[in-house]
Amino acid sequence: MLFLARRAGRVVGGDRAVRAAIQRGCAKLVLLATNASRRTKRTFLFWSRSMGVPVVTWGLKEELGRIMNRATCAVMAITDENFSQGILKHLERGDSG
Repeated sequence: MLFLARRAGRVVGGDRAVRAAIQRGCAKLVLLATNASRRTKRTFLFWSRSMGVPVVTWGLKEELGRIMNRATCAVMAITDENFSQGILKHLERGDSG
């Protein structure tokens, strides 16, 4: 589902892009890597919670990076409501995204 969202252009990754998406109100779901730094987690939990965006801690930076076609990625945001709901359902069921 994450790869599909990326192909549709509904995923942004990286610190600046995700922060901008949260501030513009475009982010519908934020994914944080489990091995992201404590500072990154704290920053994006604060930004997301203050804007009412759900946050899920999932996968490693390398896994998120593979989805974004990068070596690593600590944070990404889904910018489409339908994709975010679908991804949340997959994660609740324990699917790997």
